[in-house]
Amino acid sequence: MRILLLLLLFSTPLHAAELQQTTFSNGVKLVVEEDYSAPVAMVQVWLKVGGRDEVPGKTGLAHVFEHMMFKGSKALKPGEYSKRIAAMGGNDNAFTSHDFTAYFETVPAAQVDTVLKMEAERFAHLSLDAEEFGREIKVIMEERRMRTDDDPNSHMFEELSAVALRLHPYRNPVIGWMQDLKKLTIDDVRSFYKKHYVARNVTVVIVGDVDFKHVKKVVARSFGSMKDVAVPPRFNPTEPEPLGSKRVEVHLPAKSPVLAITLPVPVWLPGKNDTEVAALAVATHILAGGRTAILQRQLVDTQRKAFSTSAGYDPFGMGLDLWYAYGMLGAKQSTKAFEKALWVILKNMGAKPVSEKQLQTAKKNMIASEIFAQDSLYLRAKEIGRMETVGIGAVHKDEWLAAIRAVTAKDVQKVAAKYFRPERATTGILKPEVQP
Repeated sequence: MRILLLLLLFSTPLHAAELQQTTFSNGVKLVVEEDYSAPVAMVQVWLKVGGRDEVPGKTGLAHVFEHMMFKGSKALKPGEYSKRIAAMGGNDNAFTSHDFTAYFETVPAAQVDTVLKMEAERFAHLSLDAEEFGREIKVIMEERRMRTDDDPNSHMFEELSAVALRLHPYRNPVIGWMQDLKKLTIDDVRSFYKKHYVARNVTVVIVGDVDFKHVKKVVARSFGSMKDVAVPPRFNPTEPEPLGSKRVEVHLPAKSPVLAITLPVPVWLPGKNDTEVAALAVATHILAGGRTAILQRQLVDTQRKAFSTSAGYDPFGMGLDLWYAYGMLGAKQSTKAFEKALWVILKNMGAKPVSEKQLQTAKKNMIASEIFAQDSLYLRAKEIGRMETVGIGAVHKDEWLAAIRAVTAKDVQKVAAKYFRPERATTGILKPEVQP
C-alpha cells in the first residue's frame, strides 16, 4: 500500500491546496495555504533582510534583530510576546540566514488574528532599548564562541567560505565576525531597523485552518496599514569565476583532521536553468544521500579514507551556492589520500553517466522526502516563505519536482564535468594542534 501511494504521488502534482496571495498597497505580501485537517495554523513573517544586507564592519546586525524582536515594543514588555504565545498553547521562534530573517508561531487557528496583530505591533513599534541591547549583544557573542570559536570544525568552514568568495556576501558569517560584534552600538541597531524593517520587505505566510478572505482583512488592518517606505535593490553581486584552485589550512586544537572542498555553483532560476540546477541536486544526492551513497560506500566503507563524509548543495539561494564535500578523518587517516580519492570520484562522475539504478533511487528519495515534508505545517510555510523571499516565487514550487523527475544520467554527467573541477575548488584543511 505504501509503494502504491508513493507511485501515485510521484505521478501527480504535489500540492493539492491552492496558494492564495495578495499584495497590499504598501508592499506587504500575504500568502495563504488553507488546510482544514486540524484546528491549527502556522504563522510566519518573512523579512527580505539577512547577512547579505549588512555593510563591512557591521556584520551580525540581521541576527541581532532576531534577538531584539523579543525584547519589547510599545505594547509588549521584554519576553511578553513569547509568554502570550505559550499561554495560547502555541510556540514561537525565529531564524536568520544570509538571505532572510523569519519569525514563526504555531498556534490554535482561533488565535491567528491575535498573533498577526501582535506581530505587526512589534514590527512597527520595537523598543530597541539600549540596556536590553547591551545585555543581548553579550549573549550573541557567547553564542558565537560556543558555535564557532570553540568548535574547530565550524571555525574551519567559516574560514573556507571567507577564502572561497571574493565579492559575494556569503563569505561573511551570519552571526557576524567577533570584532564587529564588539563594536556594534544601539545607533547601528536603530539605523538598521529603520532601513530594513519596513513594509516592502515583509511577506506574511499562513498555512493551516484559516480562511483567506478573513486573514486578508486582518493583515490589511495590521501589516497593511504600515507606512510605505521605498527599498533599494538588494546587494547581489556577480561572483567572478575562479581563476585557479585555492587552499587554506586552519590550525586549531581538535581531535581529528577534516578536509573540505567548496565549488561555486548556480542556484535555481525557474524557466532559465531548471535542468542544470536539478541535475546538480540529483548529483549531490547520488554522492551523499544516505548510507548507500557513493561517498559513504567508497570512501568510508570500502577504502577507509575517512570515518565520515558528506556533500551538500542548496539550490534556493540568491546569486550562487557554495557546493561542498568533506571528510572527517581519524588520527591515522591522511588528508592527502582522502582528497585524492574524493577527486577520483568527482572526475569519474563527469567522465561517464551514473547508472540508471543510482539515478532513479536518488530521484525517488528526493521526491519522497518532499512529499513526506508536507505533513508539517512548518516546513510547508517555510518552503513558501523562502521561495518568495529569495525571488524564486512560491508559484514555482511544483516545478522543482518536475525538474527533478526530468533529470537524466547525461544531465548529471554534464553538470559534474562542468562544475566539479579541481581548478575551481577552494580546499580547507583542519590540522589538529596539540594544546600546550
